[in-house]
Amino acid sequence: MSEAQVIDLDATKPVDPFPKAEERPCWRCYDDCIKRGPRRLPAGVYFHGMKDGSGDSPPTPTDTWVCGPLHIEAMTASAEDSDHGRLLHYRNVAGNWKRWAMPMQMLAGDGAEVLGVLLAEGLALDRKYKARILDYINSQHPKQRLRAAGTTGWHGGAFVLPDEVIGADDIWYQATERTAPYSMAGTLEGWKEQVAARAVGNPMLALSISSALAGVLLERLNIDGGGLHLFGDSSAGKTTALIGATSVWGGPAFRRTWRSTSNGLEGAAKMHTGTLLALDEVGEVNPRDLYESAYALINGHGKTRANVRGEARQVARWRVFVLSTGEVTIGSRMAAGGYEAKAGQALRLLDVPIVGTYGAWDDLHGYSSGAALSDAIRDGASQHYGHAGRAFVRGVIESKPDLPVLLEAAMMNFKAADGQESRAARVFALCAVAGELAANEGILPWPAVQAMTAALRGFELWREQRDTGGRNAEDAAILRRVADFIDRHGDSRFSCITVHEAPAVRDRAGYWKDTSDGRLYLFTAGGFGEAVKGYDTKRALSALDRAGAIAERDTGKRSKKVREPGGRPINLFHVNPEKLAEVQ
Repeated sequence: MSEAQVIDLDATKPVDPFPKAEERPCWRCYDDCIKRGPRRLPAGVYFHGMKDGSGDSPPTPTDTWVCGPLHIEAMTASAEDSDHGRLLHYRNVAGNWKRWAMPMQMLAGDGAEVLGVLLAEGLALDRKYKARILDYINSQHPKQRLRAAGTTGWHGGAFVLPDEVIGADDIWYQATERTAPYSMAGTLEGWKEQVAARAVGNPMLALSISSALAGVLLERLNIDGGGLHLFGDSSAGKTTALIGATSVWGGPAFRRTWRSTSNGLEGAAKMHTGTLLALDEVGEVNPRDLYESAYALINGHGKTRANVRGEARQVARWRVFVLSTGEVTIGSRMAAGGYEAKAGQALRLLDVPIVGTYGAWDDLHGYSSGAALSDAIRDGASQHYGHAGRAFVRGVIESKPDLPVLLEAAMMNFKAADGQESRAARVFALCAVAGELAANEGILPWPAVQAMTAALRGFELWREQRDTGGRNAEDAAILRRVADFIDRHGDSRFSCITVHEAPAVRDRAGYWKDTSDGRLYLFTAGGFGEAVKGYDTKRALSALDRAGAIAERDTGKRSKKVREPGGRPINLFHVNPEKLAEVQ
C-alpha cells in the first residue's frame, strides 16, 4: 500500500481489534485484514500511539500502518554469544511467507541494507514511515532463542542451508544477504532419470556429480577442503558436467563464474560451505585473484583484515569443495598474469583433462552426438534440481556411516606413489565415497563402484597430465625453472670459464664449460638464487641433487671451488642441463 493508514479509533464500536489507550504506545502485527465498521484495513505491522490533543482536549489514539505482516520470531546468537540477530518471518506481496535471520549489526547505520533486503523479498511498506520498521525490529525481544549459523553446512548435528535446517530446529542461517542460490524444482525421481542416470558410462559426469556431494563429508572427516578443475577445449562438455553437478543443490543460479575478485570468492565460499562451490570459465578470473584464491578457497579461511582502529577482525572461515572448469589449467591461467603456480596450489585444485570418446562423453545413451547428450542433460537439470543434496544429508544423518573407515578403504584403490599423490588421491577418494554412499541410499541410480571407477579415472588423468617425471611437484617446478633460465640467458649471461680473459658480461649469472658429457652451466650464488626465485636456495639445490643435475662438487658440498678467468677463486654450482630436460 502506498500511503500510511492513520486511523482515529471509533469509540462507539463495542469491540475494537486495536489496543486500548492504556496499552499504548505499542506495536502489533496482524496477519489478516482488519474490519472496523464499514472499513477494511490492510494486514501488517501497526504502531499504535497517542496523539496529544489541542488545548484541553484529551489525547487521541492513532494507528499507523508501517508494513506488511512481519513477525520477530526469535533472538539469535552464535555459539560464542556474538553475532546477535533477529529471526524475521514475513509475508510478501505475492502472499508467500519467508524467513530471514537478520544480523543486528545491520541496524548500526541508517538501516538501508535491511530495507533493501526486505523490499527485494517483496515486503510491502510505507516509504514515509520506513524508519519505523527498524524501530519495530529493534524493540522486539521474543523469548525464543536460536543459534546463529554464519555459514551453511554442519553445525553440530544440524546441516544448515539458507532456506532449511536439516537435523535440528534450534539454529538458523544468518547473513546480511537474503539471496541464496539454493532452490528446488521438479522431483528427485525426475532428476535421477534425466540427469544422474546419464552419468552411467560417463566418468566425467559421474565424477562431477560425486564431487557435488563430497562437500557434505568434509566436516565429518576433518578435511579443510578439496577441489577439481576440469579443463579442455571449448564445447567439449565440461560446462555440462558442471551443470549436472550444480543440479544436486540448485538451479541455474547455483553455478557461479570465476569472474570475481578474491574477496568476492571468499563471500561465495561461506555460502557454499558443506556443499559445492561451482566456478565456470577460469579464463575470466584475474590471474592475481586466482593466485590468491587457489590457496584460500581450499584452506578454508580468508585474509586477516583490520577494523578502523587497526585491530584484527574475525577471519572468515569455511569448508568447501570446489568444482571448476576452463579451457586451460589453473597454472596456465596464473602464468598468463606472470604468476607461477606453486605445487601447493596445484594440489589444492587438481587439474583433470576432459577426455572421452565424444568430448566429455563415452556413452551417448542413445543420442546421436555428444552435443545432443549435453543438451538433454542441461534440459533435465533445468527442470529437476535441488533434491539430491538434501536427500544425501538426511541419509548421512540417519545412517551415520563410519566415514574414516570408508575413506581409508577407498584410498587403497589409488596406489599413490608419494605424499603429494596421496594428498590428491584423498580428494578423488572423497568423491568416490560420497558417490557410493549416495548410490547405496538410492539417491543416485548407479551400479556399485560406478563412483569409484569415475574417481580412479579422474586420478589417472590428473597423474598423466601432471608431467613431473616421477618427482614431486616442487622438485619438478624447480628443475623447470632452472632449465628455463638457462634457455633464456645461457648465451647472454654466461661465458666460457676456460678463456683466459672473459668477455664483459652484463648481469653475469655464471660461466659454462664443455665436457665429454656435454656443456655444464656454472652458476654463481646470485645467479642461481635468481634462477630459483621464490624457492629457498637450499631446497632448490636439494631438488637438483635428487635429479642428478649437480655434475661436479667438492666433498660434502653442492658447489665446487674453481678459478675465474681472472684467477680469483669462486664457488660455483655445476649444473648439467641434460638432467633438467627430463621434466620438460
